[in-house]
Amino acid sequence: MPSSTHHVSPNPKGGWSVRRRGGQRASRHFATKKAAEAYGRQVSFNQQTVLIVHHADGSTSSSNESSSDRPKTRRRTSTQEH
Repeated sequence: MPSSTHHVSPNPKGGWSVRRRGGQRASRHFATKKAAEAYGRQVSFNQQTVLIVHHADGSTSSSNESSSDRPKTRRRTSTQEH
């Protein structure tokens, strides 16, 4: 399970922000929620974090916490014995 989270939330000055949990500043700021979600999903996927999306009132809208959203990783195994 990922140890960190990113949040898409409304910015008090307008628009939407993508922020890492505990971060002082937003990673990026967007005019629309849709654009912020798209960026947040990409960052969350790349950094293997959970993405939590909030409504305008601050309540939680959705999360990508499901492990089925994550790509399956395969271990490389040697076919030769040493």
